Amino acid sequence: MKHRRKELSEDCWELILNRLAIDDFNSLQSPSLVCKQFLSITDRIRLKLEASDRLFYRNNCDALFRSLQRFRNLKEIELRDPIFGDKADVNYPIRRIASSGLDLQSLSLTCLRKPPFLKTFMKLGSTMKNLKILRCCLLECLRNHHLVAIADALPWLEELDIQFSCYYWSPGRDSNSRSAKYMVTDAGIEALSRKLRGLRKIDMTGQVGCSDRSLIALSSNCVLLNEIRCCSCKVTEHGICFVLRHSRNLICFKAGRYYSSPDVSFTFENSMIYATSLRDLELDPHGNQDRLICSIAAAGIQLEKIILYNDSGLSLHGLSTFFCACPSLTHLMLCSIDILTDNSTRDLCRYLPNLVSIKFDQCSNLTTAIFFILAKECPVLSEIEMPHINLQVEDNFDMDLERNYQIRSLDLSCARVNNEFLKKIGVVCPNLQTLNVTGLYTLTEGIEEILKCCSQIKHLTVDRTREIVILLEQFKTRSIKIEHLLELEEVND
Repeated sequence: MKHRRKELSEDCWELILNRLAIDDFNSLQSPSLVCKQFLSITDRIRLKLEASDRLFYRNNCDALFRSLQRFRNLKEIELRDPIFGDKADVNYPIRRIASSGLDLQSLSLTCLRKPPFLKTFMKLGSTMKNLKILRCCLLECLRNHHLVAIADALPWLEELDIQFSCYYWSPGRDSNSRSAKYMVTDAGIEALSRKLRGLRKIDMTGQVGCSDRSLIALSSNCVLLNEIRCCSCKVTEHGICFVLRHSRNLICFKAGRYYSSPDVSFTFENSMIYATSLRDLELDPHGNQDRLICSIAAAGIQLEKIILYNDSGLSLHGLSTFFCACPSLTHLMLCSIDILTDNSTRDLCRYLPNLVSIKFDQCSNLTTAIFFILAKECPVLSEIEMPHINLQVEDNFDMDLERNYQIRSLDLSCARVNNEFLKKIGVVCPNLQTLNVTGLYTLTEGIEEILKCCSQIKHLTVDRTREIVILLEQFKTRSIKIEHLLELEEVND
């Protein structure tokens, strides 16, 4: 008796292919070549197009325009340099996108040699009524009048990213030759804030022409703001505290290093209590860390993410007070905190029951034992980053090792460790999925042991050397995505 073959429905195939596209839409390329049905499905479910290859811009952008016609459900497009020459018209492809009939929600313009014309922004706004996110990162010579044009063309914009878009420094140019006419200044941000009343997120990192005036304007005019990033801007404690007091929806605030302020009426001590929604904070109060973190603790703010820079003005008592008051912390980054030792970190871990991710950077008094302390004391920890850290290797290490099945990601790029340490990692973290061992190309024995013990590794970042290539040959049957950041010597495949 013949068995009739049952074909999967198109809905089932769409679910399967959608699953492939979760991490990377480029993974749809191969399935699209299998049959016309798969081609139709992949065209339909593709939501993002990254036009970052020169191929898209040959023959008057024909490849880009064919993609716009093919993928009719695109929601996000990224145009990225190096794609345009100095004399190329950056406006042409943007105007074609505006005329494509697509219902875009996000457009990224990254590293372009020059910003689009003002009328190009107007064309974009006349057709893209659902465009909520605009990223103009690393655009040379973005100025105040460009911001006004963006606000006039897209008054419904909710997210704007203009980080480092003022003067794109390159070798051979004088980095001190910036002048106001090549910058975004407070006047531009003030005009923008009056026009974009629905703005929710803004990233103006690197806009050195912006100061407290910009923060005050944004906080006063954009009441829905929930995220502000202004690292490397000329802001003071006064401006930061104004935002904390008036932006009641603020969830994420990243200002980095800020300047001191003589104004005693706006301080962290009397302003933190207003920031009840704050969950993600990055401030660098050089020389006054205890004052900042203790004001957070006193206000009872349930932070989830924080970055702490250097230990100037920081004490272990201040750290323990802060961590005790913030058991909600899930992500923690510690940079140049030299007061930390293995034992003091062990004591602090008891206040971090919900910690999911931790990063150490230049904490010089930690040893390799810190990894195993974290694995033992933090039950839900899944991501550990220790790039460039100079861990002291304990030759007489005798700590009882306990397996941690939660740790999925580990970054040890350029860390000072040895083979024995790497072998122990393989034993402690059997469910490791992502591993970065860039700069550890001489420790092939330890890397091999990790790959043998951790059968679930899917992403590996490692230098490309002859020894590493030979090592990886024995694991070629496993579906490991390998990324080589540095090729240290010629390898014949």
